[in-house]
Amino acid sequence: MLGKGTRTVLAVLLAASFLQAAFRKEDVRVHVLDNGLKVLLLEDHDIPNVALYTFFRVGSRNERPGTTGLSHFLEHMMFNGTARFGPGEFDRVMEFNGGANNAWTSEDMTVYTDWFPASALEAMLDLEADRMQGLAFDPEVFESERGVVASERRMAVENNNEGLLAESVQATAVMAHPYHWSVIGWMSDILSWSLDDISRYYRTFYAPNNAVLVVVGDFDAASALELIKRHYGPIIASPPPPSVTTVEPEQLGPRLTVIRKEAQAPSFLMAYHAPACSGEDYPVLAVLEKALLDGESSRLYRRLVREEKLALAVGGGIQETIDPLLFMIHVKPRPGADLDRLEAVIEEELARLSAEGLTEREFKKALNIIRSDFYAGLQTISGQATLLGMAELLYGSYDRAFTIMQRYDALSLEKTGEAAARTFATEKKTVGKLIPQGGAQ
Repeated sequence: MLGKGTRTVLAVLLAASFLQAAFRKEDVRVHVLDNGLKVLLLEDHDIPNVALYTFFRVGSRNERPGTTGLSHFLEHMMFNGTARFGPGEFDRVMEFNGGANNAWTSEDMTVYTDWFPASALEAMLDLEADRMQGLAFDPEVFESERGVVASERRMAVENNNEGLLAESVQATAVMAHPYHWSVIGWMSDILSWSLDDISRYYRTFYAPNNAVLVVVGDFDAASALELIKRHYGPIIASPPPPSVTTVEPEQLGPRLTVIRKEAQAPSFLMAYHAPACSGEDYPVLAVLEKALLDGESSRLYRRLVREEKLALAVGGGIQETIDPLLFMIHVKPRPGADLDRLEAVIEEELARLSAEGLTEREFKKALNIIRSDFYAGLQTISGQATLLGMAELLYGSYDRAFTIMQRYDALSLEKTGEAAARTFATEKKTVGKLIPQGGAQ
């Protein structure tokens, strides 16, 4: 009789085999319109639905001091009407056609996601093409949304100890690169943007030649492409936006940021410089993330929560970004916990990992989690659209979506210790501590 672990591995392998057969590079139809819009079409007729995702190459990475947070703010404005469709009309038309949508902004991109019955494809293409070129900037709506975003920042940063500490650590660890600030931006910038700022930003980055349109679901690719040409073809391309050329200088010594404020409990965060998603060490660090931080069997959970009783929870890991960013270790300390001892314990575990690497059991378990998560995402048209667009923007081409797992399959146990030693060096460390006012460090 097969053991539970063996059954789990077999289930992952069987699911992977099935999904690989159903999700193939040769089934993706690629077309670039004359105005530069790249279109990725993938038919999937399992259900009569369509996922329409628009990826714009703009995020906080493309901002500068004075315009921080504009990428996220523009995401808000995209739902507030055009000359053709007034405020609220986008959602009304979409919901009338049985659809739903969402959007999100990151360091590297802004993404608009639509899901709807196949019969609504042309209506949704009309809506999305319209707001790519005709966004309205009503002064009253502009000020209203400014207030909404300022409120978001207060909730996520100013009035959130973990958010405040994370922002401080990132700004301390990343000094030169635009990853220095968070996606939501600095409050002074939020309160200072002008209509001209947002309009100029929109014209610069919301252009067809700075976007990728991904359509996955129940449609005929040839017919869908004709609809896309009809609705998006007339949109005029903009000059290429400025490139991001700043390279973060090497960190030459440990850094510390301390926040003292009223709080019920301390907060702790440790960060190390880590590679971009295309970097050689990225996949092995993703494996180390699982072994160190994922679940109650992870190394740091066992040590900090169960054994030392210094913490209530741990989390974090490496971020998937175009340029190098950080490997974060978030810890929720127990009230009154000794933060110096907590830091020392983490360093002990990282030193042991650098010297010895993972055990074979840890290595295989982490790889199984990554494989399972990856292939689970491919079970939906939304997951397929997300993967294709992310591969295009983060790795430079949609077809990298079909080779991502090969990077993990090529890993060896020996690489875990080597990558840990390169990443978790003391001189690359930034520590953040939030200490309750009047409390002991």
